[in-house]
Amino acid sequence: MSFIDRTSIDNFKPMLADYLIKKHGLNINRPFTCLNPNHEDNHPSMSYSPKYNICKCFACGTTYDIFDMVGLDYGVESFKEKLEIVDKLYPNISNIVFKKFDVVESENTVIDFTNYFRKCVSKINETNYLNDRKINPDLLKKYNVGFDDKREMVVFPINKNCYFARSVTGDSKIKSKGTSYLWNEKLLDDSDDKSLIYVTESIIDSLSLETIDPDVKTIALNGLPNYKRLLKVLESKGYKGTLVLAFDNDKSGKMYQDIVKEELAKLNVNSFSTSLISSLDVKDLNEALINNKESLIKNYNYFNDNFKKIIDKRIESEGYEI
Repeated sequence: MSFIDRTSIDNFKPMLADYLIKKHGLNINRPFTCLNPNHEDNHPSMSYSPKYNICKCFACGTTYDIFDMVGLDYGVESFKEKLEIVDKLYPNISNIVFKKFDVVESENTVIDFTNYFRKCVSKINETNYLNDRKINPDLLKKYNVGFDDKREMVVFPINKNCYFARSVTGDSKIKSKGTSYLWNEKLLDDSDDKSLIYVTESIIDSLSLETIDPDVKTIALNGLPNYKRLLKVLESKGYKGTLVLAFDNDKSGKMYQDIVKEELAKLNVNSFSTSLISSLDVKDLNEALINNKESLIKNYNYFNDNFKKIIDKRIESEGYEI
């Protein structure tokens, strides 16, 4: 099916029973402790309803369906991400292609943002956002990072027809219309067996790696669901090297690392998914840079050296697998 309709979404809802049993180890035939993390439930007050495919707490009033539970457990908010996770958990329920929710890769919307970028670059000193995040100031010049003072957003040019921006006062993020390019996508153009590229969730995470190692090659997805763009470009470019999946240290990041690694294997692209920050009690690479830079550098150097040794050994020994 090439389009998500109401029926296909509803097909997933009865899987809540299986999810509660396998994920949470619950006996859904009797009341269980409320799953709402904000409710201290001393007496089991939540029940599963097979009629409505929900679980409801009769003390606090909270109700969850399969998508609500996945969002809660995996730390995701958008319905698109919840739907992708549920489809991954129950792939045989519906033949879904997420076309309706994907960013439309259309060249019909082409705008030249060159003048806009120039104005934003001239105002970059009006915000301390990236300085506060300990990003090397030289990288702002390297990538022509700017500041939109009217929208109060840092602007990261991807190419002359595409940019990504994030608020300096809140969590808002926007992307220009048209193709959802990757940050530093051009690094995939020329590759050989020794090519080693780190893939992060966000541009700021990529800049964090470049801050500790100016020679690192790193690409940002600009949002985990955009991994499909990565797969598309890897296939079209015939990428020959190895990728390091350096996603956030949370449930969503860990889950997507497994998903992407599996998809890369189908393309015969070698990859590592070892976390650089799992021992640092931080959410992402930038938080590690801010709070524990020396440990981040130590971890990075250790893993990076070993990645290169493994790649060299694979090249030298036919049939060696990463």
